Amino acid sequence: MNITDFKYAILEYTRKINENTNKFLNPIFAEHGLTMLQGRILMELYLFGRHTIGNLAESVNAAGTNVSSMCKTLEEMGYLDRVRDRNDERIVQVDLTEKGREILKKINEKLNELISNAFSKEGEETYNEIVRGLEKLNKILERIVSID
Repeated sequence: MNITDFKYAILEYTRKINENTNKFLNPIFAEHGLTMLQGRILMELYLFGRHTIGNLAESVNAAGTNVSSMCKTLEEMGYLDRVRDRNDERIVQVDLTEKGREILKKINEKLNELISNAFSKEGEETYNEIVRGLEKLNKILERIVSID
C-alpha cells in the first residue's frame, strides 16, 4: 500500500467508523431523550468521573461553550450537577447525579448487549486485535500531529 492509498484508507475508515458509531448510538440516546452530544458527555462522566467543563469539552471534542450549554441542559434534566470551584469561580466541575448514573447504567447495558450480539461468533482475541489496531493507528496519527 502506498502513502496515497493509506491516506485515503484513514480518511474513509474514520468517516465510516464515525458514521456507524453514530448510527448505533443515536437511537439509544434518543430513546432516553438525549442528543448525541448529551449522550457522549454523560458517557464520558460515567466512564471517567468528574470533569471540568474544559476537560470535558476536550474529551468529547466539542467547543467549550457548546459543552457548557449542554451541561446546563443536562443539569436541568437532573442528570448532572455543576459546581463552581471554590478557589477559582471560572472553573466549573460537572459530575453525574444518581439519576444520571441510573440512565447511563441502562444505556451501558444496552450497548453491552449490542456489542456482545455483534461479537457472538468472534472470540475475545477479536476485541484485542481491534484495540491493538486502533492503538497503532492512533500512535501514527499522534506522530503526524507532532511533526507539525
